[in-house]
Amino acid sequence: MKRILVIVAHPDDETFSVGGTIAKYVKAGSEVSLLCATKGEAGSSGGKSVQTGELAEIRTQELEAASKVLGISEVKFLENQKDGKLKESNPGEIEDGIFKYMTQVLPDTVITFDQTGISNHPDHIRMCFSTTYSFQEYVSWLESVYEEKGVQGRYEEAWLKKIEKMVEAYVEPKLYFACMPESIATYAKKAKIIPAESFGKPWNGTPDKKITTVIDIHLFSAKKLEALRCHNSQVADVEKFVASEGNPLFDREYFILRMSGKEEVFMGKNDEVSDRL
Repeated sequence: MKRILVIVAHPDDETFSVGGTIAKYVKAGSEVSLLCATKGEAGSSGGKSVQTGELAEIRTQELEAASKVLGISEVKFLENQKDGKLKESNPGEIEDGIFKYMTQVLPDTVITFDQTGISNHPDHIRMCFSTTYSFQEYVSWLESVYEEKGVQGRYEEAWLKKIEKMVEAYVEPKLYFACMPESIATYAKKAKIIPAESFGKPWNGTPDKKITTVIDIHLFSAKKLEALRCHNSQVADVEKFVASEGNPLFDREYFILRMSGKEEVFMGKNDEVSDRL
């Protein structure tokens, strides 16, 4: 069984970026966990008047509802991280939280944003670099566990059984960056799905030649839409995303395979684009 860990910055990031892929892999028997850095307390409230701190609770509930639709098995939040201020976090704080959760759920596939944050959002970009660092630490830790042939006496029994299965059939974990190809971004800007600029920079997307993996999600577009509509407080963004007829982001989701174990991966001109993680 594939264990996938999706790491994002805010509630709704999971559905906008990889909702179809999550639903597809859950349907195929994978276990998907979600780690969210913040509770989205600095986001939109959907035009409603809310008390200080109430929006975080609302968005947490929305995330739980969307996760249930997509089939996510567990949702966790990082501690003490503020929406819009991840770049101000103490050095190592986010990375330690990510690494700790990785050692708990033992993913063989990790997904986060690419270096553009997809939308240039500083929180997304921070999560890209923090996750990449934590992934490298996780791989080193896994190798040490593998060399020890298990870690009897140090962890609870259920966890031991899980890690022992990994040791028996060790496969190097992979790190994927979710992204928006340049060609799709160009279309989406013309169709008014996304703005021409985001966070003071042009929304250019990622060069198509860097895309290593394209997941066909058209059979799961209804699930993605249902999950998006769970994020009621973000109704303006959701409606803009779903309003355009033929939105290509309901047909396919795009990824860069960034690391396989400790090895960095770069798309070469003779490489073929994969249709699976």
